[in-house]
Amino acid sequence: MFSFAARARATIARISPQVWRVLTHSLLFGLAGSIADLLFNFYLVSLGYGADTAGLMATVYRGAGALLGLPLGILIDRFGARALLVVGAIGFGIAYALVLMVSQLWALILFVFLAGAANVLTLTAVVPLLTGITDEEERAAVFGMNASAGLIIGLVGSGVGGLLPGTAALFLGVATNDTVAYRMALSIVVVLGCLSALPVLIGFRARQPVFSPAPLVAAPQRHMPPMRLVRFALPSLLLGIGGGLFLPFQNLFFRTVFGLNDAVVGVMLAMGALGMGLGALMGAPVAARLGLRRAASSLRFGAVFAVALMFAPVLPVVVVGYMLRGAFVAASYPLNDALVMQLTPLRQRGIAISLMSVLWSLGWSAAAWISGHIQVHYGFTPVLAASLVAYALSAWAIWTLREEGR
Repeated sequence: MFSFAARARATIARISPQVWRVLTHSLLFGLAGSIADLLFNFYLVSLGYGADTAGLMATVYRGAGALLGLPLGILIDRFGARALLVVGAIGFGIAYALVLMVSQLWALILFVFLAGAANVLTLTAVVPLLTGITDEEERAAVFGMNASAGLIIGLVGSGVGGLLPGTAALFLGVATNDTVAYRMALSIVVVLGCLSALPVLIGFRARQPVFSPAPLVAAPQRHMPPMRLVRFALPSLLLGIGGGLFLPFQNLFFRTVFGLNDAVVGVMLAMGALGMGLGALMGAPVAARLGLRRAASSLRFGAVFAVALMFAPVLPVVVVGYMLRGAFVAASYPLNDALVMQLTPLRQRGIAISLMSVLWSLGWSAAAWISGHIQVHYGFTPVLAASLVAYALSAWAIWTLREEGR
């Protein structure tokens, strides 16, 4: 334990100012996204739309990443991760400003699609950018910190975001659920999106990291065939399937199976988010002991054990399993990202990470649709069982990546 703490302090001390700038960007951008996630559906309701429109907008937003992920990855490889991250962050702010200026359905669809494209561009570009300014010894810790920043700040965004409409209503002298109050509240998303680009745009001097003299796995220099990149993305596809089977329905799970009211369900979801945020910091010390591949696969397999606990008929055991599932997944996916970046040539890192994102989104979407139909007839037991299998296969897919990367 003390060696882990000492190693963590040493790693943090070695992190360059440029890395801290990227982490600051992730905090600001994550805060913008969490506020938008909380308030946008309420804004749609204030415009007179219903739950069906909210579902359509969610599909459009996520669909932008699935449709444009690969072309955006190619652009990242062509023009550089830093430039495209800046474009994505500012583009997200501008697109959200346009969303708040319109009320027609067709215009909302168009600008939400643009916001989704800018979001996936930003989140995709940050991974190769961090890879280029870190060395192998600190990369696992930095990737975990970046993931944790985006996850934990969501708790802050949910708390602060919930207060914004009421504050705006008092300032404007209107009802709390008035459209103009939501527009003013959501304008902070525009500001934060654009501000998140500044740490990377101004005063950022990317320097080549000092690599260890004898790296365990040297990044390949030859161009990789497309199928090799698809193989690298297989764990992300399986992870998306495992998450999509259960997570879109996690609130219904706690309400249906245990009869919890909405307030208590909210507490359950917050505990899950907290578990993910803390879990993202757990990967680095494990990777320091086991190496990236073994740590990522072992932690991913930990999610299998966690989901197994969720079959228990006792709520406290289920909550422990629920939090551990989030912690193990959040600990493993930054390590898997770092492993793939290590095994991928420099000029293909953008397309590699975007392919991982696209397959994850496709796996999530397909699994969520199938899961909804399964629950109608059979409940949550087969859903949890299928999720457990998907996590196990994902762990196996990571374990066998070493041979694929040689």
